[in-house]
Amino acid sequence: MDELEMMLSQLGTVTVSKAGISVDGFDGKNASCREVAIMAAAWAIGELQREMLKTIKKPGGGNISVD
Repeated sequence: MDELEMMLSQLGTVTVSKAGISVDGFDGKNASCREVAIMAAAWAIGELQREMLKTIKKPGGGNISVD
């Protein structure tokens, strides 16, 4: 196992659609493309969870909208 820590060095956009999950604009340090995609998906899940909990606590508390 590599001793260098993997990390995201640039955030981007994760889009979920019927066609699949698209990861754009992310970059990583000490990580392959596959590892960057996995870390980006984990980051997006965390963001969704935080915003969902804010919205549950208080109407308008999170940054979630419906188009």
